[in-house]
Amino acid sequence: MSDKKSMIDHVYQSLKEAILFRRIAPGTQLIEKTISEQLNVSRTPIRNGVKKLEQEGLVTVIPNRGAFVVQPTLEEIHQAFLMRKELESMAGRMAITMITSEDLTKMKELIQEEKETYENNDIMDYIHVNKAFHMFLAEKSGNAFLVDYMERILDQINVYLMLYDVFYDVNMMQSKRFVEHEQIVEALDKQDIDRLLHLIDRHMHESLDYMRIEKPSYQSLESLFET
Repeated sequence: MSDKKSMIDHVYQSLKEAILFRRIAPGTQLIEKTISEQLNVSRTPIRNGVKKLEQEGLVTVIPNRGAFVVQPTLEEIHQAFLMRKELESMAGRMAITMITSEDLTKMKELIQEEKETYENNDIMDYIHVNKAFHMFLAEKSGNAFLVDYMERILDQINVYLMLYDVFYDVNMMQSKRFVEHEQIVEALDKQDIDRLLHLIDRHMHESLDYMRIEKPSYQSLESLFET
């Protein structure tokens, strides 16, 4: 059983790294025969590995056609960010008077953790910490529905970030993300709702700008596991 799980994890991690490190393009079909030859595994662990990727939103499985790296449209991405802006603005309005000095300290700690993800060049850690920062206001709102919807939209957008964000092409000193987050914390500290809502709106536009939607150069599927 452990050997079987190990093979599934090997396929899952290999495919996930190939997708996250942009070695294959969104929309590419994951052909079992090719993957089997590249990784020297049978098709069963490939199917299980692909299933895990589908659960994470990185792969779409189309009946009678196969598995494909997810390829959201530009309109879908814009709609997701619009929904996120509305939810985050609602969270800000509901939570701004509930924020304590301890909360502000925690948010500043999350910003510092974000900076460390850049130093470590780790997009997965960045996405985890960034999600925690943006969930903070939703959780402080005390509204369970808002928390649920906010988490769902962030999880969806995080898939887009993994596929298109310019994380690996921008160093920490060039990134505006931390400054924007620091300004949000300052607005919360001053309980300046107009400033906070303006910053949230601007942050959504900047976040879209961080994503390289146009197609960069990709490798062929046959070489997707090469470094």
